[in-house]
Amino acid sequence: MRALRAWLATLFLSCSDMPTAPSDLFQLQLSPSTVTAGAASTGTVTLRGRMPHDFRVSLSSSDAVASVPPSILVPAGTSGAEFTVRTLLVAADTVTRIMASAGDTNDEVALQVVAPIARPATLDALQLQATSIRGGQNLQGTVRLTGAAPTGGLLVSLRSSNFAAVVPATVLIQFGALSAAFTVSTGPVSLDTQLEITAAYADQTRTVPLRVIP
Repeated sequence: MRALRAWLATLFLSCSDMPTAPSDLFQLQLSPSTVTAGAASTGTVTLRGRMPHDFRVSLSSSDAVASVPPSILVPAGTSGAEFTVRTLLVAADTVTRIMASAGDTNDEVALQVVAPIARPATLDALQLQATSIRGGQNLQGTVRLTGAAPTGGLLVSLRSSNFAAVVPATVLIQFGALSAAFTVSTGPVSLDTQLEITAAYADQTRTVPLRVIP
């Protein structure tokens, strides 16, 4: 009987550092709790007391915009563990719940995923099909944007530094498109002629050289 009482006393003392209520086993936190879409947040599961054995916590997300691993393991003798919450791009701000559970214990926190601010498209590049051409022949040029052209399209101005090559005054990049092509026409020349083709939109310009040969 004395041996049984001693064993029970030892068991009681060994459990004195453990949480007394199942709902108080661990706490779930996110840092940061607000992220720009596509960025990640760090989740932390913190135990209320150290476990003498490995402690596994199941994880889930209420919305596919945020993904978490299926579970996280808190090693024996440690107080917590971290995991990564990854997010997808969204068109509008979205709030999702990140949930953790182990047995009868559940905890959840909100994660706000903020849609990126739409930036107006700008002129990205001007390209020519070739850097030199025989006079009298034509070649294709292309203007490219950093993003899709807005409603109504986007008009880019064009010019040539020499009459040996002629370009249209403007080229229209259609709504939703990233680029548009135009034609560079050349006339016969008696000497090698170096010139430049320039594209301009707002305060942005792009210039490329072109050589017209006899």
